Amino acid sequence: TVGKIAQAKGWIPFLDFAYQGFGSGINEDAAGVRTLAQLCPNLFVAQSFSKNFGLYQERIGALHILAESAEAQTRVLSQVKVAIRSNYSNPPAHGGAITQLILSDPQLYAQWDGEVAAMRERIHNLRRQFVDALGAASVSRDFSFLCDQNGMFSFTGIAKDDVQKLRDDHHIYMVASGRINVAGITSKNIDRLVAAIKAVLG
Repeated sequence: TVGKIAQAKGWIPFLDFAYQGFGSGINEDAAGVRTLAQLCPNLFVAQSFSKNFGLYQERIGALHILAESAEAQTRVLSQVKVAIRSNYSNPPAHGGAITQLILSDPQLYAQWDGEVAAMRERIHNLRRQFVDALGAASVSRDFSFLCDQNGMFSFTGIAKDDVQKLRDDHHIYMVASGRINVAGITSKNIDRLVAAIKAVLG
């Protein structure tokens, strides 16, 4: 596994943990982080609450640091404080206060967990609908792999030139890498999206 390779090579993993709860569940999605924490004595986890708390303008998150010793912890903390001071010093506290309140109140936590589950199911359903619609339109490429991906975005594998054609000819916008916002697909635009992909890919 990646964790055992990291352990054997002495890596210090840095994880981007932006979509907790959008894969299989709040606890389930943390399984990989926990595995690495057991195998690697030093670890960084950058966790975003922008998506799963809907706090985009607040830019809320946390940096979790696992250090192999108290001495290492002191050294890392001093460097983190330098980075904080030079980057933003004292950020707004509103988003952090909201997150702390929800995570520390059992009733609010349960409500939030349920809302994240509803979002997760909606996105999973959108993926299936998208893949089914592409198949029904007889698009030349198999997109079933999209159902195995998680989060609000997906890498479609659509080439850069085809992405440009979608943009220029059909006003369908995605990142040049073919990364698409699955959460932006709705019952009102899915037919147009699929028709455009069919026109470009055949």
